Amino acid sequence: MGSEGLASATRFLVVAMSVLYLIAAVGGPVLVDYDSTRDVVFWVALLVTGAVLMLVGQLALPPGRRSALLVSLGAALGGLPLFWTLLVPIAVAAVVACSIALARRAAPAA
Repeated sequence: MGSEGLASATRFLVVAMSVLYLIAAVGGPVLVDYDSTRDVVFWVALLVTGAVLMLVGQLALPPGRRSALLVSLGAALGGLPLFWTLLVPIAVAAVVACSIALARRAAPAA
């Protein structure tokens, strides 16, 4: 896959997962009966923080190590409450791999 194809695929995955995390942050407390308010706050905080970190890393920073770090950290944080689904951990792995590959391509040759 070329650099442009990898960049656009990564951008799509990051935006799609961020939207998914935000929908889950809003829909989770409505649809799931939590034991305590602390659980709701923990759920929403992880999902919103993950979505924001991913979007900032992808859209506000140029491709590189910092961008890959923020995207990977956001994907992992947001994926924690949704680890029980099968698709989210696979998508997290794909986003992390793509962002690292982009960072390596953007790094200047030594």
